Amino acid sequence: MRDSFDHFDSFEDDLTPPTQPSGAHMPPPKVPGTAIAAATPAPLPPRRSREMRLEDANVIQRFISRTLDVVDSMADSVAEGLGLRHT
Repeated sequence: MRDSFDHFDSFEDDLTPPTQPSGAHMPPPKVPGTAIAAATPAPLPPRRSREMRLEDANVIQRFISRTLDVVDSMADSVAEGLGLRHT
């Protein structure tokens, strides 16, 4: 059995690479991988700046006014239902 182990020891010696003349004790530098291009969609067109027009301001004012009218109406109904106001 001793002979079989001696055979493995000599086999390991055969796998060692030859010593380089520079004798550097550092691993060789790693080369960065090659980048693979991926298909990307075309960029979106730039947005146009939209200025607030007078008509937009009127729409917002009407919306706020109507919303407050509805809330006021609901509050009046609740107050009457609770007997807090007499009309």
